[in-house]
Amino acid sequence: MVKSNSRSLDYTTQKKFEKVFFEANKQKILENKEKALELYTQALVIDQKSHATMFQMAKLYYQLEKYSEALYWAEKTVITSKRYNHWYSGQLAQFYNKFGKYSQSAGVFASMVGNEPEVRENYVEAASQYFNAKEYGKSVSILKQMQATFGIEMESSTRLEYVYTATNQRDKAVEEMERLVAEDPTEIRYKGFLAETYLGANQKLKAIQTLEEVIALDSTTGKAYFALFGIYSDEGEKELAAKNLLKAFKYDDVSLQQKMQASSLYFSALKRDTTSKSLLIKLSDVLVAEYPNQIEPLMLKGDIYGVLGDFEEARDYNREALRINAGDYKLWSRLIDFNTRLKDDKSQIEDTEKALELFPNFVELYTANGYAHINLKEYAEAIDIADQGLDIAIDKADKTELLLCQASAYGKMEDFDKADKIFDKALLISPFNSTVLNNYSFSLAERKTRLEYADSLIGVALKMEPRNPFFLDTKAWILYAQENYTTALKILNKCMEIDPSNLEYYEHAKAVFMALGNQTMVNDMQKKIDRLNEK
Repeated sequence: MVKSNSRSLDYTTQKKFEKVFFEANKQKILENKEKALELYTQALVIDQKSHATMFQMAKLYYQLEKYSEALYWAEKTVITSKRYNHWYSGQLAQFYNKFGKYSQSAGVFASMVGNEPEVRENYVEAASQYFNAKEYGKSVSILKQMQATFGIEMESSTRLEYVYTATNQRDKAVEEMERLVAEDPTEIRYKGFLAETYLGANQKLKAIQTLEEVIALDSTTGKAYFALFGIYSDEGEKELAAKNLLKAFKYDDVSLQQKMQASSLYFSALKRDTTSKSLLIKLSDVLVAEYPNQIEPLMLKGDIYGVLGDFEEARDYNREALRINAGDYKLWSRLIDFNTRLKDDKSQIEDTEKALELFPNFVELYTANGYAHINLKEYAEAIDIADQGLDIAIDKADKTELLLCQASAYGKMEDFDKADKIFDKALLISPFNSTVLNNYSFSLAERKTRLEYADSLIGVALKMEPRNPFFLDTKAWILYAQENYTTALKILNKCMEIDPSNLEYYEHAKAVFMALGNQTMVNDMQKKIDRLNEK
């Protein structure tokens, strides 16, 4: 029988209290919080000193996010109960913490330490709350009391170190960690904490010595090598840093994410520094070997070879990643990019068709497939796949890209009426799309037709991007069609100045010089074209 807390209740009243109290408990179990709270309130009317009822009411008010009422009844519970109750005090202390009353929370936990000196959690909570309240001295005092009870051990020592470090008492932090290590000099974790503390106190030589002691105890401790890598990197000791990083990569206690982040430090120097290149390739080889079922190392390999311009190798690693996780669209997107860079249109068609089976609503796949067909002179297929994309495209930009693909295909087929209709349709959707304006204008210039309209189109594009060399080239090509060779050459010279590696500008300049009958400059342009083709 559950009794009320009042000895003055007669038998009938006690029975009445129990009936209401048990029904309230039942409703609480059934998650009928409001009903349970109503019944607990009724029970409290019957016995106004029932701290068990108050405890349940505090809990329910908190669950119902009625925090003021929750705190009131939590306080009332502890005050009303004449004897110490772990649950009552614990609830009140946690509520104080959640409401930002850290000093009050610490005080309750400290009183719990006095009542339950063998419960470690009470010391830890009291110290944490005093720290939150910025009463650092009291936090230290509680932790020292914990050590007096349980001896020097990891939990109290690491928390003391944290308090000392936070209050810039570095020497005391070091001293605390040294005491912990002295308790068990063979415990690797303790030495790891000590090394970190030495680093925080700028005692790097001691940190290095301690980490080497860790490795002497267990040579498979990757974190020790990783920490040494960080120290030597900061000191500019590149060879020692690299040596320790390679060792760290072989062990699982350093996470894959940490290894990937460390690898990224060498990317900026990948193309200009052979040492960084060699190290990064070695690191990535280790990762691929150690994590055979993870895509991140394979993507890293792809990134490395992509930066180095070896797109064939980069693509191979990307395909390996796809074998592990074909459902990751970013891998398909990267594959499309590699195919484009390699000008491998057959693979592009095969890969985009596979990807479309998994991602039929990704418009990028239809566009890439369409342009690959165009490059292979399979124009009808390009138009068809673009139509399929247009059936599912919603975004204006996506529709425009697909229409541009179709316009290009019709242009290659010399069906210029259809090409122009497609361009006009694209302009209706995106009247200020600079790519549509440029491509339409260039198409007209190539045919030397509707040149005034072509000039008006490229004029709009150039207002938006006046230094875009592609657009300037189109303007020059219109002038060439209008036989305004001098102005065309001035603009082409500007294009070559902005982007000196683009063959098309030199080819257009060569055509202008041929029209002018300047064979010397024709030859000069051809030499530049030949040099670019050799690269």
